[in-house]
Amino acid sequence: MSYNRVIETLLERRSVRSYRPEQVSEEELADILHAAKYAPTARGLQARHFTVIQNKQFLAEIAAAATGNENDSPFYHAPTVIVLSAPQEAKYGREDCACAIMNIMLAAEALGIGTCYICSALDALRSDKILSRLKLPEGYVPYGSVAVGYAKEHAAPPKERCTDDISYIQ
Repeated sequence: MSYNRVIETLLERRSVRSYRPEQVSEEELADILHAAKYAPTARGLQARHFTVIQNKQFLAEIAAAATGNENDSPFYHAPTVIVLSAPQEAKYGREDCACAIMNIMLAAEALGIGTCYICSALDALRSDKILSRLKLPEGYVPYGSVAVGYAKEHAAPPKERCTDDISYIQ
């Protein structure tokens, strides 16, 4: 099979669950967010919002709200977390956020930066205590988040993929 750079990036991307403490550069973060904004959205409405959290204390508070222990981070102690939100009444807001999350993860991979898609913190992110501090537009709710940072170690090789999960109708 012949691959181009995009397909290679898709196949090389792994979820990173152990991060170095240093922040990604502002330039790299800007590039990642720029790529995220080009993710498809239902009917082209672009009804999603990005909240970048790099404040260690706030991340610890979210961890405490999610797990009961600020040292047990659902974000694997990544130095940056990007929360994706959309209007609560948007019919496809969740899907729009998921598309942007994938663009974040692929852009980061292309830059040599690790990511992990995180949904386990959603209840905490939606709690009144945390939600009021996320600087979301009125009526928006979090639908997903991404841990972002430099990996502490190389990711394990990919698991074998299913071979019987495709149906063709011709």
